[in-house]
Amino acid sequence: MHECRLENKDRYYETLVEWWTKWNFPVLDKSSLPERIFVVSAEGVDLYAVPVYASDCTWCMIGFVTGNKDADKKYRKNALNFLLYNTEQYMKSIGYELIMTVSSNPVLKKLFEDANYMSSSKNIVEYIKKI
Repeated sequence: MHECRLENKDRYYETLVEWWTKWNFPVLDKSSLPERIFVVSAEGVDLYAVPVYASDCTWCMIGFVTGNKDADKKYRKNALNFLLYNTEQYMKSIGYELIMTVSSNPVLKKLFEDANYMSSSKNIVEYIKKI
């Protein structure tokens, strides 16, 4: 059975760094992460984490969905759906009305589409610059 909890970046950063490294994802500085990191686990094993960036208006953003590469596949089944649903419900409960994300990953695209996320653009490239 899956469980969802809210972590903060100070407690969870090292785990994210470990996961990013195993997936060859760029390691972000802790200051680039929001305070809220939602985590889904099963039988004491963390499976996925999603940082949620909150704004000063009524929308927020899911960023950098990351999975535990070492987690057993049997635990991962439906874990992302569970995490996404609980993340949405929590953010809604504290006043957010819109949640967005970006992804080119086919598994994540299907997850978001199945959860009734609308594609808001096509052929868009996101840009980022360290300033």
